[in-house]
Amino acid sequence: MTPTLAVIPTKNRPEFLADCVNSLDGQVHGILIVDNGSDPPAPPFPGLTSGLRITRHAEYPPNLSRLWNLGIDHVARTAETNGWDTWNVLVVNDDIVAPDELVVTLAAAMRATTAVCAYPDQFGVGQRLLHTEAQPTLVQERICGYCFMLRGEAGIRADADFVWWFGDDDIDWRARQAGGSLLVPGIRVEHRAPDVQTRADPVLSEQTDRDHKTWITKWGYERPVLM
Repeated sequence: MTPTLAVIPTKNRPEFLADCVNSLDGQVHGILIVDNGSDPPAPPFPGLTSGLRITRHAEYPPNLSRLWNLGIDHVARTAETNGWDTWNVLVVNDDIVAPDELVVTLAAAMRATTAVCAYPDQFGVGQRLLHTEAQPTLVQERICGYCFMLRGEAGIRADADFVWWFGDDDIDWRARQAGGSLLVPGIRVEHRAPDVQTRADPVLSEQTDRDHKTWITKWGYERPVLM
């Protein structure tokens, strides 16, 4: 079985984080929490079946792409240390709750195709879709930005020019060009606080506008989805 490690950026959401970690425990080989300056710091969660590490990187406003990359890079170093030729990285928000079989379902589906990214079917599309073209799709088919899996050895990283929004869509489109981005039916996660942080912080709200302009400049499309 291909090893899978989870990356969870977080800040000051201990209840959400605890539920997220507990829902992934036993499904992954390890969990890396990227703590963006929580006060108090994220706890160590003793007694987990899956190994857990915490790395701290405080910055404001947070660059989510950079936080993802800190975690993905750590997983890559772990793979090198252990001599793994293949590995998976599960990137999730701290406010998701993973169902049983999430990791094995995404990994099996991704590894059965050329895809380098896979994500759950949050809108009930009901069929496996492998996207290989960098162009807008239906919103129901786009990447699930709060829960996606990467084929680790493919070397995909987030573009830190996308600070808060559109970084997931950028990963999605580059993954399509690198082998495919796969919507996996029959599985979905609970997303408990969608867009709460963005709406609550004017700085982050303003950053989404700047990220939108970065998206248009890079890809030449107004939106990553069909409107």
